[in-house]
Amino acid sequence: MTKHTSDNLRIKRKYLVWRKDSKGLSDASVDKSAAAISRYEAFLNGKDFRSFHSERARSFKRHLSSQQNQRNGSKLSDSTINGTLREVSAFLNWLADQPGYKSKITRSDITYLSPDRKSDAARRTSCWKPHPSPAQACKLLVNMPADTVLQRRDRAFIAFLFLTGSREGAAITIRLGHVDLDYACVHFDGRSVDTKFGKTFTTAFFPMPAPCEQILRDWIAELREEHRFSDSDPLFPKTRVGVGPERKFVALGIDRSPWSSPSSAAKIFKRAFVDAGLPPFSPHRVRDTLAELAKDHCRTPEDYKAWSQNMGHEDVLTTFRSYGSVAPGRQVDLMARFRKRGPLRERDDDDFDVIE
Repeated sequence: MTKHTSDNLRIKRKYLVWRKDSKGLSDASVDKSAAAISRYEAFLNGKDFRSFHSERARSFKRHLSSQQNQRNGSKLSDSTINGTLREVSAFLNWLADQPGYKSKITRSDITYLSPDRKSDAARRTSCWKPHPSPAQACKLLVNMPADTVLQRRDRAFIAFLFLTGSREGAAITIRLGHVDLDYACVHFDGRSVDTKFGKTFTTAFFPMPAPCEQILRDWIAELREEHRFSDSDPLFPKTRVGVGPERKFVALGIDRSPWSSPSSAAKIFKRAFVDAGLPPFSPHRVRDTLAELAKDHCRTPEDYKAWSQNMGHEDVLTTFRSYGSVAPGRQVDLMARFRKRGPLRERDDDDFDVIE
């Protein structure tokens, strides 16, 4: 190992520890930073981080544009390239304050790593994304098989996502004690639940069709009464695997520990929709479904604020900027209606609800 390589490893490790322990970032966020820096290290091919300059920044951007996705062989997406550039920029900005690096790395050179404006603007644009309707979700849940404990767990997991808008990473770390059935809500405690940015908040069940909530309630009753689970046990335990009659590993039921990764949960979600003859929706599209559902229930600014908070957002604009886009066909229909209807009459002050 060369001195340059060992120096790079040492300072990179120091940065990642700082990201986790000083900035309080999640393991997933730290892993994302590490992956981006590793891309940059591979590009350097053993050169010291101190050798950074504007031309190297430009060369790295060209390098990323020519790289392929290892999984499917296609070019790296704009979001992957821009995310890598932002992570490497953050690392170099931190390096520029470290002893031994201050005189070598200038922030004016780091600006050459800025993402391409066109692709970054496209990333920030909120486009409509296909997502299941509330009726589709309910029909799916009602028709899902529920003969085995694993099938009932999978069905309850999907029901939980639609009831709470939870991200799958948070859902798999929820414990039974976090769910309050008396008040129909879930306490997402950022100290023990893998919430985004470690936030703590309470989410009441969204007004999905009745079968969704009943499926979750039945699952919780089964865990407590038949499997003797307590408040500290996972709401969605992982599959217990053992050796079957034919001396092969088979699923034997549920364990008392949670899923270790959200990838298994995401596969279950997508497979359920495919089995129902629907597109393989991502679990994250549930949040688009709930943002769409808001228009059927919200009328006042207070309504929309409560709905947004229930999705874990502090700013109501976050909800509808990220998840509230109108489908293109619906957009055209609405504009045609506006043209046909003409301008609305002026409203009296009494027509508006005031939040005190």
